[in-house]
Amino acid sequence: MKAENILSQEQKEAYCGKMTQLLPMLRARLGMTQEELGKVSGVSRVTISQIESGRAKMNWLHFSALMMVCTSDRNAKELLYVNGMLDNSLLRFYQVSSDHPQLNVVVSPSIIGFLKEYTAD
Repeated sequence: MKAENILSQEQKEAYCGKMTQLLPMLRARLGMTQEELGKVSGVSRVTISQIESGRAKMNWLHFSALMMVCTSDRNAKELLYVNGMLDNSLLRFYQVSSDHPQLNVVVSPSIIGFLKEYTAD
């Protein structure tokens, strides 16, 4: 089973939209400036600023990079969880992705570990 069969484009866009809304709060929970978040995530400060201000749309690569950072921090993870960002669909997507490295999907062990801890089938 391929990861792209688990999450539709619409689901990915919905996750990106939710992450966009939460991004300023997530940065606050992380205690990071846009510059600092950019350095650790690989998403430029300019792109983060444009996403937060609505001048640019978050894509799935941005989402995955930001998830890697956010799931490494307990406070940020809790905000994601409370807002429905960490669910079984995302867990299955990342599990399948980690089992199939040829899909070239960014997968963080912290994402999988957190999702396993907080979700139940």
